[in-house]
Formats: sequence, C-alpha cells, structure tokens
Amino acid sequence: MSKLIMFRGGVETLTFFSEQIAQYFYEKGFNIFWYDLENEKECARRLRRFIKTGDTYLFTFNFLGLSGEKGVYDEQLGYLWEQYHIPVYNMVVDHPLYYAERYEQLPLDYRHISIDRDHQRFMKEYYSEFDEAGFLPLAGTTLKPIENSVEEWIDNRPVDVLFVGNYNALSEYEAYITRINDEYTNFYRGIISELLHHPERSLSDVARRHCIREMGQLTEGEWRVCFQHLNFIDLYLRFYERQNVLRSLVENGVKVHVYGAGYENMEVKHKENLILHGGVDSLECLRQMGKSKITLNVMPWFREGLHDRILNAMANGSVSFSDVSLYLAEEFAEGEEYVGYDLTHLEMLSAKIKDWISKPYKLYNVAVKAYKKVVEGHLWKHRAMVIEGLIKKEIPR
Repeated sequence: MSKLIMFRGGVETLTFFSEQIAQYFYEKGFNIFWYDLENEKECARRLRRFIKTGDTYLFTFNFLGLSGEKGVYDEQLGYLWEQYHIPVYNMVVDHPLYYAERYEQLPLDYRHISIDRDHQRFMKEYYSEFDEAGFLPLAGTTLKPIENSVEEWIDNRPVDVLFVGNYNALSEYEAYITRINDEYTNFYRGIISELLHHPERSLSDVARRHCIREMGQLTEGEWRVCFQHLNFIDLYLRFYERQNVLRSLVENGVKVHVYGAGYENMEVKHKENLILHGGVDSLECLRQMGKSKITLNVMPWFREGLHDRILNAMANGSVSFSDVSLYLAEEFAEGEEYVGYDLTHLEMLSAKIKDWISKPYKLYNVAVKAYKKVVEGHLWKHRAMVIEGLIKKEIPR
C-alpha cells in the first residue's frame, strides 16, 4: 500500500482542496498521513514511523511543508523528505513570484505543478533547475445534483447574483507603489496601467518589458530579484478589478450578495445593493452557490488557467459569469456553458446580467450543460487521477 503525506491547518481553502483530493486516494487504497500544521510537534513525532522509504510520496499546496517548518526541516540536514528520498509534489495556486524565498531551500526530489500555463513558462524560464510536473488547473466540488427542471431550479435559487471572495482596500497597496520615489512610482503605475488596459496580457511578460525599457537586460538572478518585488501589483490588480466589477453592478441597480471579508471598506454608491454576509469557509461558499442563479467571477491574473470559483459555480448548478482566460475559452463554450464579460467594457455588464436574469430558462440551460461538463472532467477527483499518474511514474528507491 503506497503512502501519501498531506497537510492540514493554515489556509482553510488549501485544507479543503487537500481533503477533496484525499477522498480519491483513500478510494485507491493509499495510506494517508495528515500533517497538522497546528499540531506540528505531535505530527513530527509520528511521521517518521509512517514513512516507508521507496513507497512514500508527498503532495502539498503552496509550499506547505516546504517553508522551513521546524518539525520537518533542520538547518544542517535539510528537509525530512530529502533524508528519506520522498518525491515531493507541490501544486502552487498563486503566481510563482510570491514564493521567491522558498526556491532557495527546496529538496532535490521536488516537482512543481502549475495551475496556469503562464506560471509554468515562468518556472521553466527562471527556475529551470526544478523538475516541472506540468500544468494542472484548479478544480470544482459539487455538493448536490442540479435540479431536474427549470421550475425546481428557479424555486431553489432565491439569489440572483452571488459573489464569493475577499477584498482588501487599494490604499493598502498604494504604500508599496509610492514607497521609493517618483521614478519608481511611475514605473509601477506604468505596469499597472498596461495590464488594466490589456487584461489578456500576463503580469510577468508586461513587467519584463517595462524592466528592460528602464534597466536594460538583466541576468537570470537579477530577474528573479526583480520579479519577487512585484507581487503587490498582482494583488492590486485583483482587488482593483473586483471593486470595479462590483461597482458597475450595484451602482446600476443589480443586487449582489457577497460572501467574503473586507467589503465594508469598499467605497461604493447605492450600498443597499451590496448585500454583505461576511467571511465564510469553502463549504459555505459552495452551499450559497447552490442557492444562486448566477455566480460572478473576477479572475485573478490567471490568463492561461482559471479560478476554482468558476468550476465550483458550475458544479453546484449556478451559471458562472466571468471575465475570460485562454483556458476557460478552450474548455467551455461561452454563452452555452458560461457567460463571459469584458473587463475593459464594464459599462455593459449590468445590462447583460439583467437580460440573463430575465430569461431563467436560458440560464438553466447553461447551468445544465456546465454542470455535466464539470462533473465529468473538472472535479478534484479528476485532478487527483493526474497526480496519481505522476506518482506511478516514480522509480522505486
């Protein structure tokens, strides 16, 4: 029986993803050790007894277990995974530039999984010393089957428009933009402006072009340093677009139910249309999608991947309204399995949503097609199948 080490604790969303993947591995007969980051001392004590050299693997998200945790890392010996020759699979659900410090002390048997093809290219170009385990997009989770009739679907979904996700005020990032001098401020704003006007472009490509214009060609090491100081731009863009999309709706008469923290700090007219429910966990987000006709998505800068909000909405019978990525357009038919909108023409979004809400039969048809597509190929069990395939390719030690 193969053994798999996985992680709990820390970021709630990542624990939820891990638990969905674990269900598949349990069914396949894997013995799973849950390393609880909130109870490291006890887990570290039991972990060594669990490991069977040559038949133990590690799967994690966002460098959990690879961030110098005391229970599994020693400054002299390195990671426990390296000592026992355990292959490590790390699925990184953010842009790699967030984790520049992590790449300096990874074990030899490290394999990097990217959720966006642009992220994958970034790793191949700037961190080619690490094994690339490929592109694997995020996935969805379904709680209940979609309703059998449009009448039942309408009756069970009292919420017209839902949005889930947190918000940070843009003022938090202004301090980073203006922290050095006017020259740097203009440099950062130049990158931000281009991406806002051309949201289809990747952050790393645009940033590199602006860096070359300002500083000329840099070495690979210099590029690494340059990029690791730009993660605040990614966050600024995310919350800027999230704010603008919500404003474009609520200020034009569309009521939006919002589950997430921080929106009390968002300046918006007609606040009566922004119905705040506060922060909730992943499971509650799925429940609310199951009560909503439309789930709005504003993509992080995943231009060649997609966010799990899209797939979760589809997997719970809600129609995903989203700005478009290359991968989303490849996998799903716009107007038939999701509804797309343009970030550069938000003046059209409220009318579009109102029009779709007025046609529930049309919405239901989209929801049915999307639900079928996701449950047949885009749930976490389908991603776990790919991970299992990677594990099976490992040479026994």
